[in-house]
Amino acid sequence: MNRRSRGPTVQRFTLAQRVEHFFLILSFNILAFTGLPQKYFYTGWAERIIRLMGGIETTRLIHRTFAVLLILQSLYHIGAVLAARRAGRERGAMGLGFTDFRNVLLDMAYLAGLRREKPSFGRYDYRQKFEYWAVVWGTAIMATTGLIMWFPELLARLVPGVLVPAARVAHGGEAILAIVAVIIWHFYNAHFRPDIFPMDPAMFTGRMEVERLRHEHAEEYVRLMETGDLVPEAVSPPEVEPARPATPSPSEDQNSSS
Repeated sequence: MNRRSRGPTVQRFTLAQRVEHFFLILSFNILAFTGLPQKYFYTGWAERIIRLMGGIETTRLIHRTFAVLLILQSLYHIGAVLAARRAGRERGAMGLGFTDFRNVLLDMAYLAGLRREKPSFGRYDYRQKFEYWAVVWGTAIMATTGLIMWFPELLARLVPGVLVPAARVAHGGEAILAIVAVIIWHFYNAHFRPDIFPMDPAMFTGRMEVERLRHEHAEEYVRLMETGDLVPEAVSPPEVEPARPATPSPSEDQNSSS
């Protein structure tokens, strides 16, 4: 599908979801920018960044402030998911099932040329679901280990103190894993894929072209058509080449001239 094609659009994300995504971008990037220099404090580049931010105490303050923001955002997301599930809305569409793992195999077969058609996806495909749960898992680890390092004395009174250095190792390792995953996995899926390069604007505009929805999320397209949320008139009709006027034959020209 040509990414530059334009046509009717359908709502993909609400304003609340887009705002939530913006704060996730903000908190993740600032946490990475302030956290990596603390992990590699013994290097020259880390020392320069820490000095640029006003010293180690200021760096830690900024890091912890946005860590609290990320935790609050996570609590809000959990509440929104539970509320949407109770209301029967689409927040539960990120659930993983057997179909998603089957689609992994089918998609690999399609990309390898062993299938003629790609698998049909719902509102979210398996790549988006895996990435979503990676964020959930990573945020849980980072929040837990970060709080342990923030309040080590309190933790040491309740559990063995060895958890403090273990939390430091897990926190730093998960941070590196998250940054690498964003650069390799998320950047490709959201920006560098040939059919959406240079960027997928859906998370910022909240809308997606109907033709793209039909191409990438066929099951969701069918569902919207069946529920009436997507009227058939919104689908771009196939381009039909205009009929050319018939060219008269030489005999017809002679008859008309006589």
